[in-house]
Amino acid sequence: MYRVLIVDDEKIEREGIKFLLEKEEGEQEIYEASNGKQALNILRMQDIDLLLTDIKMPHMDGLELAREAREISDAIQIVIFSGYSDFSFAQEAIHYGVTDYVLKPVDPERFHDTVHKAKMAISRRKKEKQQAEKEKSFLQQYFLQSYLYSGKEEILEKAGEMIALEEWDKWHCAILVETDQAFFDMAPDSMPEDIQEELRRKFFYLNLNTRQSILLFNDIYCDYELVAKQIYLQLKRSYHVRFHLAVSRKFEDHTDLPEVLGQLEQAMEEKFYHPDTHVFTSEDDESRPVNDETQDSQLMQKISEDISRKDVEQLWKHFNCLSEKYQKNTQFSAMYVKFVFSNVIQELFEESQFSEERLLDKEIDRLYNCNDIAQILTITRENIQEYQNFIEQSMSGSRDEVAAVKSYIYQHYNEDLSLETLADKVYLSSGYLSFIFKKETGMNLNRFIRVVRMEKAKELLCSTNMKVAQVSEQVGIPNVSYFCRSFREYYGSSPESYRKGNGEDEQSIGDNKE
Repeated sequence: MYRVLIVDDEKIEREGIKFLLEKEEGEQEIYEASNGKQALNILRMQDIDLLLTDIKMPHMDGLELAREAREISDAIQIVIFSGYSDFSFAQEAIHYGVTDYVLKPVDPERFHDTVHKAKMAISRRKKEKQQAEKEKSFLQQYFLQSYLYSGKEEILEKAGEMIALEEWDKWHCAILVETDQAFFDMAPDSMPEDIQEELRRKFFYLNLNTRQSILLFNDIYCDYELVAKQIYLQLKRSYHVRFHLAVSRKFEDHTDLPEVLGQLEQAMEEKFYHPDTHVFTSEDDESRPVNDETQDSQLMQKISEDISRKDVEQLWKHFNCLSEKYQKNTQFSAMYVKFVFSNVIQELFEESQFSEERLLDKEIDRLYNCNDIAQILTITRENIQEYQNFIEQSMSGSRDEVAAVKSYIYQHYNEDLSLETLADKVYLSSGYLSFIFKKETGMNLNRFIRVVRMEKAKELLCSTNMKVAQVSEQVGIPNVSYFCRSFREYYGSSPESYRKGNGEDEQSIGDNKE
């Protein structure tokens, strides 16, 4: 698509030029102006590619218009029309940013050659700009992913030498999109643009792995939970895949990004317990006021989930929230308070192995014999502490399951690996495997699989003569385009450049970012 502006004070002249333009190949959008001032208004409002102007006009001649147009856009192609008596004037205009000139009366062949030449220059300039933007986008993705997963200052220092980190400080909310299967390696490249068009708002898109992508937004005053629901509905309409989305808290600048990603991944774990809920939030529940009985059931639900996933840290947080409520509020009866905390202890004893070590009836009797809130809280804390000790002891045995999963990934990285498949191999629930794997290795399973595949790809590129497509297939990523994009995001250079030895500088960051 080319945008062309015709400027001439004679309507019949404009019509003649327009007639000739319409015979040219390619899609074009034509604007008209009868003088220089009108033309400048259009130039300021529209991204004009080609300016065709007469040299003699009232108020502002073509030469002055050319100078003004060049200040507005250094990429615009400018062609002026002049009579034979203005020939030397037209030649002088070349020094003022005019691309070419055409003598009047206009010869159709000369006009065609001139316009064709101008459009070739426009097309070349646009391709160069697109390539530069693509390179910039790759660098943004490469450094951003490195920093998200590592949080290292040296990544920021290196990034600051090559890209404008001020752009990162414009982001104030993130939405993590996750699927239960390898989707993003097959997703169309137009997917982010399709979402932007649907939302009518821009964001920065970063693919993290075959099952996760993250969207970063600028607006501060926005209900992003509502935005996430809209994204989910669009994805559901467009693709036959189960999607879950997690919405981050509002954050100030790029220094919060690694923590935000961690909070999003933690919020996403809720899908194991609520598979029919598709939008989750990482806002702190503890920051919300708790002052009625309805909230007790919500807190108890969270405590139950904490125990199911063996997340002791969150268990303590939710217990402290519950205890703070009853220490501040005295309107509840003693019997009701004992009932609430007895439920906490009963949830703990739902863990069968833990219940073998302590007797539920004995602990409940102790609690109901308490004379004040302090005693009730002490007994509940003791039971949570015993549960924590039990979990820490049992976690030492989980290393064998984690080691077995890692071994299976090393041997089967070229297959479609899902959390459910890996959990079945070690006879664990997918939720528990996800928990102990993150606890043991410091990274989630999807990220670990990606690291293994990228490392193996590097090895194959450096030690074999396999084609890039073959390497992609060998490491379990059948989509070559996605593999190349993922490899570049991880190592900072394309597979071909890496093989030739051009990716050594970038490799130092890629090797340390996970």
